[in-house]
Amino acid sequence: MSRTPLLYFVDRCADVRGEASHLQDFWRLDEHDIPETGGAYVLVASEWFVYPSGKSPVFYVGQSRNLRQRLRMHRRYSIDVRDDQRNRGDLYWPRYEYAGRFGSRYAFVKTHRGKTPRAVEEELLASFARQYRSFPVANGSGSWNRVPKHFGVAG
Repeated sequence: MSRTPLLYFVDRCADVRGEASHLQDFWRLDEHDIPETGGAYVLVASEWFVYPSGKSPVFYVGQSRNLRQRLRMHRRYSIDVRDDQRNRGDLYWPRYEYAGRFGSRYAFVKTHRGKTPRAVEEELLASFARQYRSFPVANGSGSWNRVPKHFGVAG
């Protein structure tokens, strides 16, 4: 599967045998065939963020046992931020703030080779960190504790 350079780090983790989706429009998520199986996903903005070793529009990496359900939940809160439906200026988790503010696309990697969703997410985070020398801007500091040392990411 050929991708734009911004998702090479996804291909390195997916073994690219149909486990990884192409980038799709986050706001039109209901029109897409998203599996109800486990995996990890990447949220991508319309803007590029500066990281220590380059620029990337990726702002969040997450995981779920049900990709469809989790992505729909993320979209629901991101729409609240985008449209400020509550008119209260509530503060949301950074992943929703970035999605609501910068628009969004997404891609996912289904679990494969007996890996758990968490293991796939850890591989994506480690691969992103190796390429950009940082985690995505909306991932919390706890991400450092989630990436095992054998992935070559020092805490």
